[in-house]
Amino acid sequence: MDSIKDLFSPAHILHVAEMREQFFSTGNMNGITGVRSEILMGWKMSYESGFREAYQKKPVVHDLKKCQEQSKVLMKIAVPYMKKILSFLDQKSFWLTLLNADGIILKLIGSPDMIEELRATGLVEGSDRGEHGPYCGLFHMVYTLKKPFILVSTEHASPIDDNLAGAACPIIDIETKSIIGYIAISGHWWDSHIHTLGLAILAAEAINQQLFLVASNQRMRELNKLVQNKNFELDQTVEDIDFGIVYFDKSGRIIIVNNRAIKMLGLQQDKKKLIGTNIRDYVHGRFDMDEVYKKASTDREYSSVMSNVDKDGTRRQNRHSLYITVNMTHETNYLMRIKERQWIQQSATRIVYTQPHFQFENIIGSSDAMQKAKKLACIAAPHDTAVMILGESGTGKEMFAQAIHNASKRADGPFIAINCGAIPRTLIESELFGYERGAFTGADKNGHPGKFELANGGTLFLDEIGDMPYDVQVSLLRVLQSKEVLRLGSRKPIKIDVRIISATNQDLEEKIRNHTFRDDLYYRLNVFSILLPPLRERYGDIEQLANFFLDIYSQRYGKRVRGFSPEALHVLNTYSWPGNIRQLENTVERALLISQGDWIEESSLPVQMQHMQRKTAHPSGRDESERTGICRALKKYDFNVTQAAKLLGISRPTLYKKMKQYHIEKSKVY
Repeated sequence: MDSIKDLFSPAHILHVAEMREQFFSTGNMNGITGVRSEILMGWKMSYESGFREAYQKKPVVHDLKKCQEQSKVLMKIAVPYMKKILSFLDQKSFWLTLLNADGIILKLIGSPDMIEELRATGLVEGSDRGEHGPYCGLFHMVYTLKKPFILVSTEHASPIDDNLAGAACPIIDIETKSIIGYIAISGHWWDSHIHTLGLAILAAEAINQQLFLVASNQRMRELNKLVQNKNFELDQTVEDIDFGIVYFDKSGRIIIVNNRAIKMLGLQQDKKKLIGTNIRDYVHGRFDMDEVYKKASTDREYSSVMSNVDKDGTRRQNRHSLYITVNMTHETNYLMRIKERQWIQQSATRIVYTQPHFQFENIIGSSDAMQKAKKLACIAAPHDTAVMILGESGTGKEMFAQAIHNASKRADGPFIAINCGAIPRTLIESELFGYERGAFTGADKNGHPGKFELANGGTLFLDEIGDMPYDVQVSLLRVLQSKEVLRLGSRKPIKIDVRIISATNQDLEEKIRNHTFRDDLYYRLNVFSILLPPLRERYGDIEQLANFFLDIYSQRYGKRVRGFSPEALHVLNTYSWPGNIRQLENTVERALLISQGDWIEESSLPVQMQHMQRKTAHPSGRDESERTGICRALKKYDFNVTQAAKLLGISRPTLYKKMKQYHIEKSKVY
């Protein structure tokens, strides 16, 4: 296969069907061509497990409730995401699936008709698609491969699934790196496209991040619980929702309307005066109410775009086009939702991205190096200048990016974070810049806004910028220079107003010398750089952070300890912490669970940390740690004291004083 785009070619689908029939009739791979190696592997597993017919009973787990109970934390986070994603898809064609780590289907989210169609193929909640279900379908393939995967039509082992296509991605625990489940977006193959895989990856990444934040921050967990418990029928506190709403009966008589709808429709009447009047009087000439009733009654939903041209031909320059949907709530009443197209884009963003909660006051650390980083970030925040955050993994780069956004004039705008190294190379350009309908085979029929459009009026955080493909860097530079984005397949540029914050743990200057990163892009992004020190160089912060995490996990597990013993603190303070803050947090949580007394002792810490403990007394061990950090900084900048002091977050006189204290000389360091 030259490209996964070819998977949706009708000619390719027919060819794969012929190859499948040939293989399952003979069990021989000879003469099989044009089929992906992963699919051939799946066919072979199916054949060897005895699969032959177009339909046969597939394994089902009978104790579904037990499986769901064991994965209740995952379901609590994932199911609301799935419902939101489905609301933006064609519910006649698509459904979403959540599986646990063993490949057992925990939840199917889709319309009643779609769920019934799936039942006919043997797919129900409780189905086993893991080790005990060797059948070449999407769920067993992603379970077997342990990576994102897309499967289309005749690539299934059974012709009964030929109408279907889907994409799935593992859900990975950020802390343990283990797979805790899988999420899939599936539907009729003719309504699907390759970007379904990108959406599945982004959804899995969002669930990963949300699970991590829920586990590490009690406040965020409570906020997330409120979001998850919202139900559309229960939270109709009309004036608090983010879109216009009109509730009316079959005659058109308005029963409920909110002020947002009145404003969006450009009406002058008071809300109380509108109640009881006819909706036809206010939308005449914009769309046909008879068509609304017909579509909402037969298809269960009517949707249309209302332009900013009034019925008298007047064009309202200050009003966006409106997206109208009408649902029949029961036999006589209808619910109209009115949304600006810009709102639709930003709402879609909220589906798969965590909201920025961190403020500068949430950032813990009183060391000179950390205070300097926070001071620089506070200086940069009110301005729209591009910021580049440098630092090792686990030093809190996204936390700083969120704090800068929340302290800026863009705090009320969207905060979009994208990991440049996590998006497949074939998708990153369309994910960043968007595409128009028909831009390529399998493109969404309505087009797709890119992350720059979704971040309009707010902040775009480009994490791991050093991993961005070289050819995409050219397009990114053009957007930054022109402040316009051009969707794939379009000739009309879109004006954008976006603040860029980037981050990397790589040496971009070295990548420039190796011709893997553009120097002009580097200078455009690195207008204001902020270096986040690794934990081993944040003198005085380790104990403060350890106590902070101890308080959190003590409350979570209901286990009270008085603190750390001097020996345990010595180990924490002298360890090098290659995993930085994330590693420290995991260490404290583990030590609390293991500890049996009033204090966390050295024996409760990981064995490798105990082995690395310095034999010297606590003060001299700390001095040696400081001396090592100073020598490392001086060597990095070839004994340039000014640059080394900047790296350490201290002044030049202080650095000279410490060099004298520790007898550090250039001849002795090299």
